[in-house]
Amino acid sequence: MSSKPGRIAEAIVVVRWIALGPALAMPALGQFLDDSERDRADRFCFDADRDAYVAAHGLLRAMLSREAAVAPGEWRFRAASGGKPEIDPSLGCPDLRFSLSHTRGMVACAVGRGDALGVDVEAFNPSLRPVEMAQRFFAASEADVIGSLPAAQRHAMFYRIWTLKEAYLKATGQGLAVPLNGFAFSLDPVSINFAASGQDHPDSWQFAEIAPGPNHRLALAV
Repeated sequence: MSSKPGRIAEAIVVVRWIALGPALAMPALGQFLDDSERDRADRFCFDADRDAYVAAHGLLRAMLSREAAVAPGEWRFRAASGGKPEIDPSLGCPDLRFSLSHTRGMVACAVGRGDALGVDVEAFNPSLRPVEMAQRFFAASEADVIGSLPAAQRHAMFYRIWTLKEAYLKATGQGLAVPLNGFAFSLDPVSINFAASGQDHPDSWQFAEIAPGPNHRLALAV
């Protein structure tokens, strides 16, 4: 990592991800964590969960240190309204924004300036029933899109919509306060629509999608 921090332009969001596996060495990222993060990592029952936590938080700290003159181990965070984590104001980086996500076999982190952002990465679960899950949780238009596809394409479409929804909720910090069927995505090109007028402004949002591996899907909301 360069000793001189760079600066992300306001119109740019940097997204990085790490594919996890038994050969991945954690000490390099684990050394960046603070005491509270190490304590939490030690409480995980399964190695895979602990490795994902360490990788995600270590990656975040490394990425932030490329943008400001703060060492990776010196970053401090607090919970904003709604519980969304943010950088401690005492560090003097009011415009830096970040989001991180981890799932089976992969972690992802996004860093930008000024705009709210959220990232979500998900691992495909072959036992998931995409039509039933979409009908239960998604907007009717989204469930219809998934149900209209050949069976072999339904999983991929389900995870496209799922990651977009999770990325949006992470960006807003609203979490479960907003039901997943309260807003809907149209695809190719991606756009968002809201069930209630005044709930949010669709034109304010931009989205990006990435397939970081054959069994994972990633989405970014800005």
